[in-house]
Amino acid sequence: MDIITWDPKDIKEVAERFEKWEYPEGINVLGEWDDLSSCRHILLYEVENAEAYAAGMFPWLDICRFDSFPVMESSDTMKFMAEHMG
Repeated sequence: MDIITWDPKDIKEVAERFEKWEYPEGINVLGEWDDLSSCRHILLYEVENAEAYAAGMFPWLDICRFDSFPVMESSDTMKFMAEHMG
């Protein structure tokens, strides 16, 4: 999951870029939300590899900040823990 932020002065440029944006191959978007109270976009996705992640993030680094959090559904986390942390 990424929380993407930008400076309010860049809102027009971010909107124009996003309107034309297509996620690169290897990124499967599960959901997107806009924070209505600030300049933030929340993106939940699955990524095939580091190259796909970089291809999706690098074009935005001049204007946006990415806070990335590796997340897993709670039921999957519990199953993983049971199998690997026995």
